[in-house]
Amino acid sequence: MKTTISILLASGFAMMLTAGTFEKGAPTASLFVAGNNYLAKIGPDGAQQHRWPGGNNNDAWMLPNGNILIADGRAWEADASGKCVWEYRSEDTTGGGCYSAQRLPDGSTLIGENSTGRIFEVTPTGEKRNIIQVPLNNGNRHQTLRMVRRLADGSTLVCRSGMGIVERYAPGILDKPAWSQKVPGLAFAAIADAQGNIYISSLNQVQKWSPDHQLLWELKASETGLPIKNMTGLHLLPNGHLIIGCYGYGKGVGAFEVTPEKTILWTYRSDEPCNDSHMAVQLLAEEVTTPNR
Repeated sequence: MKTTISILLASGFAMMLTAGTFEKGAPTASLFVAGNNYLAKIGPDGAQQHRWPGGNNNDAWMLPNGNILIADGRAWEADASGKCVWEYRSEDTTGGGCYSAQRLPDGSTLIGENSTGRIFEVTPTGEKRNIIQVPLNNGNRHQTLRMVRRLADGSTLVCRSGMGIVERYAPGILDKPAWSQKVPGLAFAAIADAQGNIYISSLNQVQKWSPDHQLLWELKASETGLPIKNMTGLHLLPNGHLIIGCYGYGKGVGAFEVTPEKTILWTYRSDEPCNDSHMAVQLLAEEVTTPNR
């Protein structure tokens, strides 16, 4: 059943909370999605419990304090009302500015700056540190970088989008990658499990690679039998399940949960016209979160 609720935000404008649809089942907790020009917390019944404004949301998190961190060309943090309480803007926005952001335990923010090919930390005082520079994709500057992630061991995963490459940089060694993996399609998101294996989404497939470059697992959109395409956002759960968000899905699947055996437990789509992008997803339960999502 679809429900619509109008609320008045502190900023003074009304925002419609529109239900989506879970099929085959439902998640075990609320789901946070970065939609097309908005972000939302969605209950297991499909109703939007809260909603924030946003732009072309490539990356987003709900933080422990209830605020959200967004990368939609700029990197910024919003409170529950949608008010910006912190931001970083790129000086060079050729091909887009910031497409990835991750809040680190010390309060700094890891930034993936697509327009410059730089990955770095911004401290709360605005200092830039630990800068990684990758070559620009001069054939299409829009596809230089996508998601970047700091792992629990201090290393950094970098998705070089248009090159179809994911690199891992060891702590303190920023001039060359310690690990590099070529994937089919655009390298969009990469996360690691506790064994150091790397999951990579590249639109038509999600793959799991070992540190010694063995392909351990693969989910192809074509093998699901469902209208799934453009797999982007990844959230790995402790039980090995993946929650995957999809970009430009149209009337197909916007997000879903899949087991290591490739059983799809539920799918989600929004009932809103023109809402066809969930480039980041996060299951909002403390027991299932991971340092790199």
